[in-house]
Amino acid sequence: MPAVPRPVLLLTVLVPLLLTLGCTTTVSGSASPAGSTQATTTTVDSVQWVDGVCGALLPFVRTAGTPPQLTTATDPTALVKSISDYLAKGAGAADSAITAMARVGRSPVAGGDEVVTRLTGTLTTFRTSFQNAKAQVDAVDTTDRQALATELPKAVEPLQQLSSMPDPTVDLQTNPELQRASAQAPNCQQIKLQIGG
Repeated sequence: MPAVPRPVLLLTVLVPLLLTLGCTTTVSGSASPAGSTQATTTTVDSVQWVDGVCGALLPFVRTAGTPPQLTTATDPTALVKSISDYLAKGAGAADSAITAMARVGRSPVAGGDEVVTRLTGTLTTFRTSFQNAKAQVDAVDTTDRQALATELPKAVEPLQQLSSMPDPTVDLQTNPELQRASAQAPNCQQIKLQIGG
């Protein structure tokens, strides 16, 4: 049976971006400088916004992190179909996340809008890669064992390359307010659980 990249590897691109939002990091302290009269408002606005971003991402993270059960495929056709179905779901989930991300609105936290722009770009790359891989997987001749052995790994190889994409948000990974807000955002905590953070 040809080897395919574990879908968990695909999440390694999103993890640094989620760290930017603090989805896997808890930082203690208040959301505003001591003595600020707007501490509560800023915290509520920030938590709601970050929760919306994580809520937009959560379905994609769940879908991308749910690999096809290749060991249950009883024949080459079933194997290819399970991979194709996974890729279709991944592309659809990325597309839905992009749409949901656009509805989140402007960030109440400095640097938040840049995070969303980069996440949207990463999701777009995922969507395109899933779509391209699906087209190639669907074209594999499952009656030709040689084609199956060579073409299937070639079709999914670009997905593995996604795990080595550079982190586009390294300059934003230390945003304390985003980290504090995400520690209180339920959707961010769900992402943390999903990626094992």
